[in-house]
Amino acid sequence: MRHGRVIGLGFALTFLSSFGQTFFISLSGPNIRDAFGLTNGTFGLIYSVATLSSGLLMIWVGSVIDRVDVRLYATVALLGLAAAAVSLSLAPNLVMLGLSLFFLRLCGQGMLSHAGVMSTARLAEGIRGRAVGVATLGFPTGEATLPGIALVLIATFGWTGTWRIAAAIIIVALLAGWLLGFVLRARDRDLPKATQALGQHEAGPRWIDILRDWRFLALIPTMIGYPAIMTAYFFHQRYIADVKGWPLELLASSITLFALVSVAVTMTAGILIDRFGAIRLSHFYLFGMIAASVALAGFSGPALALVFFGLVGLTSGCTNVVIAAVLAELFGTHHLGKIRALAGAFMVAASALGPVGAGVLLDANVSIAAISLGFAAYLVLAAAITFVLPNTRA
Repeated sequence: MRHGRVIGLGFALTFLSSFGQTFFISLSGPNIRDAFGLTNGTFGLIYSVATLSSGLLMIWVGSVIDRVDVRLYATVALLGLAAAAVSLSLAPNLVMLGLSLFFLRLCGQGMLSHAGVMSTARLAEGIRGRAVGVATLGFPTGEATLPGIALVLIATFGWTGTWRIAAAIIIVALLAGWLLGFVLRARDRDLPKATQALGQHEAGPRWIDILRDWRFLALIPTMIGYPAIMTAYFFHQRYIADVKGWPLELLASSITLFALVSVAVTMTAGILIDRFGAIRLSHFYLFGMIAASVALAGFSGPALALVFFGLVGLTSGCTNVVIAAVLAELFGTHHLGKIRALAGAFMVAASALGPVGAGVLLDANVSIAAISLGFAAYLVLAAAITFVLPNTRA
């Protein structure tokens, strides 16, 4: 495959970003709270501040990818992620805990995710959708495989030992990647421009100009809707399970189903984008999350867990592929890193605020049904707004 090396790089980076994602960090949550004597609320606040601040910094850090080679950008991110993993395992106080979480989120969820998607999003139309689809399979692959492995490691080596093992895996992956690149260096001239610096001597559009562009503004509601609501659901999944009567074993199985559905839908979304365009798909990709929210409001019982997480997986599998491809179709690829970085900052901020907002409503005795119906109504409105976007491939 002509673009196989770039797509493989994208997959590896999105998979390795798992070490900075909420689902992986939260596996050590109870241990971290016990080690530092934190309540759920205090730890959640520290984590939200780390996430929000890393998202804001990504506005600038993400734009750097337009001016440097993706491989160099990813190397810095991997070294930072490994250092943050070691730092977390050795953190002596709350300050170091907060800084470690900040760099895990910045280098993992932020930089590595950005590099993995960007390396394929710059490919030409006709291949871009499938390429981004394959690259973003790293996200659900990590969600499906790493939690079970991490729990075994935590039981065997403790949570601190597990984070040191994670750091070692990151470094080994980095060395293996550079070794593979050295072995195949004779083919480097055939690498597509997706991995090379673009706009090296141009600052690109100003942030204020992007924020004034009505096309970007029309995308904001749908860009922030999914991460805010999905993170709220996952952060409060134990509470939802208690209210709906789901045993923990069923909850674990449902999350596995979520990951499997995400994998299947990711590839399908890429094919549909290549055929019909990302703008057209953006009108409908939130349907799974809307249906999941309505189902959560109207039904209970064990079967609902599988239906709910399966429907959430429909939207999860589309999100990274659709958003990156829509931005490329609307704004081109020359300064896509800067534009996607700003979009990513909105998404990360939403993911930080979603659990807090839902928690406030739950503390005020607002029912799960009312909250999920409110989420569904918002997502319907956000999807409706996307119909004003110009279809560049019509």
